[in-house]
Amino acid sequence: MILPILLTLLALPAHQHRFFAALIPLWQAIPGRVNARNFSRYSGWNERTLRRWFQKTLPWAELHWGLLQLLVRLGVLEGRFILALDASFIPKSGKNTAGVGAFWNGASHRSETGLELSCLALLSWSGHHAFPVHVQQTQPRGQKADRLEQYLDQLVSFLEQRRTWLARHLRVVVADGQYAKTMFMDAVSREGYAFVTKMQCNANLLYPFTGAHPKRRGGRQKWAGKVDFINFDGWARVPGEDRERVWTRVVWAPRYARLLRVVVIQNVDRRGKVKGHVVLCSTDPTLPAEQIRALYSARFRLEFVFRDAKQFAGLNTCQLRRTVALENHWNAAFFALSLGRAEVLLEEAGRLQRPASQMMFSYEDIKRRAYNRLFARRILRNLGLEARFHELEKHPSRPLDLGVKAA
Repeated sequence: MILPILLTLLALPAHQHRFFAALIPLWQAIPGRVNARNFSRYSGWNERTLRRWFQKTLPWAELHWGLLQLLVRLGVLEGRFILALDASFIPKSGKNTAGVGAFWNGASHRSETGLELSCLALLSWSGHHAFPVHVQQTQPRGQKADRLEQYLDQLVSFLEQRRTWLARHLRVVVADGQYAKTMFMDAVSREGYAFVTKMQCNANLLYPFTGAHPKRRGGRQKWAGKVDFINFDGWARVPGEDRERVWTRVVWAPRYARLLRVVVIQNVDRRGKVKGHVVLCSTDPTLPAEQIRALYSARFRLEFVFRDAKQFAGLNTCQLRRTVALENHWNAAFFALSLGRAEVLLEEAGRLQRPASQMMFSYEDIKRRAYNRLFARRILRNLGLEARFHELEKHPSRPLDLGVKAA
């Protein structure tokens, strides 16, 4: 188990060490809704114990960060990362819950009443594994600054706090189209990283003028015309998938007052007719078009983290009201998910000698094994045979894998 090693390395106070050592295995094992009432059913805790703990400020940032650093130190993850930023809608009702407001729900494609969390995650350079490192609640309009300013404050604070480590391991910051703003590009560029995002399909872009300037009065000509996304003369064609045409060029973006490497991906039908296009960009004009596309595609790994956390880790089942309690619940769900991923990576790396990019991960299987361990340990304890639990873990028939799906 990697959790005792991590808690020892972090040198947490004894009471926090005991709390996290009991909380996370239970969080992974409990079936159904993950809340205080269910904790009291599957452990010796009183229902109020978890509620009291979650009213305190807990060192989740150190746990997230310590787990990632431990994996790098053990050589399970390579030393290059992508920083992804995204927000997720959390259904919640109740007039007394802090931060309830109207937020965009991507599942229903409309704004709904509930909560929103903003998550920063470090993705492995291959894009196969994502580890949340900072989670905070977004306050609705009227209670705090604009939500984009809240996202920016979170990003800037994280980049400044972890500047020394990130300077060695981070290369690119990736976010979707809602973060395609000047303030995000400027903040990321100041720290020396490239910012990759998605632009509007009709973005205002200009061709830099490269020809001989006419002899006339006035300033020198700067622009050679506007990009219309129809005529791609002068653009470089790059390889793409079937029924795609991919073009790239460095152009000027007046909205951001900077040169951008733009990648246009056209979707074509069987007859070769263009049915639509997507526009990606990078603040680093030297970044290859293939890499820009791969980096933006890697961003979707964070969406899978949100999915697993909501379906299996109890992200949506919080029954607390205060912001600090909500953030504690969300961090616990993400950390339990990350810990399960880390255990699989360590096991597979040691047993099969495969790189992390080739490993399969299912948090549903992690929960099944955790529940089987909890159930088996409870039976053996009641029979006075708890000392023989290790025999189940090492048995060739793998009885603790009962119900695990084949990957």
